[in-house]
Amino acid sequence: MNPKLSPTVSVIRNSSSMLEFFLSGIRQQVHIKVENDLIERIVCSLDGTRTVEQLCSEYETSAEDMNNLLNFLRSKGVLDNSLPHEDFYEYERFRRVIHFLAEYSSSHEHLLSMWKNINSSTVLVIGLGAVGTWTACNLAQSGVCNIILMDDDVVDITNLHRQFGFTQADTGRFKTDVIAERLLKYNPDINVTSSKTQLQEGSLEIFNDVNIDLIINCADQPTVDMTSLLTGQYAMSRAIPHIIGGGYNLHLSLIGQTVIPGKSACVKCFEKTLDELNKIDPDKVKKLMVKNRKIGSFGPMCSLIASMISMEAIKVLSREIQPSNVNRRGEFDIYTMDITYKEFPRRDDCEWCSKQGLYYQNFTEKK
Repeated sequence: MNPKLSPTVSVIRNSSSMLEFFLSGIRQQVHIKVENDLIERIVCSLDGTRTVEQLCSEYETSAEDMNNLLNFLRSKGVLDNSLPHEDFYEYERFRRVIHFLAEYSSSHEHLLSMWKNINSSTVLVIGLGAVGTWTACNLAQSGVCNIILMDDDVVDITNLHRQFGFTQADTGRFKTDVIAERLLKYNPDINVTSSKTQLQEGSLEIFNDVNIDLIINCADQPTVDMTSLLTGQYAMSRAIPHIIGGGYNLHLSLIGQTVIPGKSACVKCFEKTLDELNKIDPDKVKKLMVKNRKIGSFGPMCSLIASMISMEAIKVLSREIQPSNVNRRGEFDIYTMDITYKEFPRRDDCEWCSKQGLYYQNFTEKK
């Protein structure tokens, strides 16, 4: 592969002895101290048309020195690692995604490994509502080729203002069928499995024979707390990374946590800490009886949270990029446009993931 500068890199000579590379995609700088203009001339000629041997001959440089320079630039993300294109699944369709990932790679082989991890992974999306539908779409657009959709609900006219993929003509149809059709229209190569199943105790066991790499819980029936516990319990028992999707409530959007079994706080850790933080005196609280409570919702907020979930998912699936929402969750405020995060450390007294916990042995064995 002929060396070539990444298309997102700018080169600046900011002093007589310093060459600066600006990686615009990740907004980082790389500096090289230079004694003359030789390195600058070599760098500016890296357009993919010359072999290493031709560069050595043109600039009268030894192969060892040239390779040392190129290896350094490659390790810093300065060189384009996305070539040759034939190595990549559907390069033309996903080239912008591939170029994005390239900025987190140290070599062509490293990038190819991340891309293949994403392509070959299987993701279970639970709940095809305001967050789950957008999340499924984002996964397909990012190169995930194996998606399981789980929801027993049908499309209702009230879904259309905030949920992706549904039209008025789809009302009465199962959501899983409609979204599966939409994803296949986008990319016929995607393997989409529909499960018209409600999330409840034991229902996830139908996937025991499936090699699932990530579970994303976007279900909120009967409550988000309940679906989070059910998802977390199943995922921890099989040492599967999982994301608590979040959603929209009272003009705030919850940005749920990413759980890596054995490496981060689990759902039970979050529950225990929240119980302590929210502990109140029941004698001083009056229960309000409100039937058929329906709070407002807003489509852009739902799709925003789904986008953040999907970015976390791609990091997890790459198996190389560190996810950001481990040991924390956030809230997005529609009025201020601020995101506030709260840390939730892994707990030594957790019934699930501590050394005495129910599932500790599961993820230690998987290592």
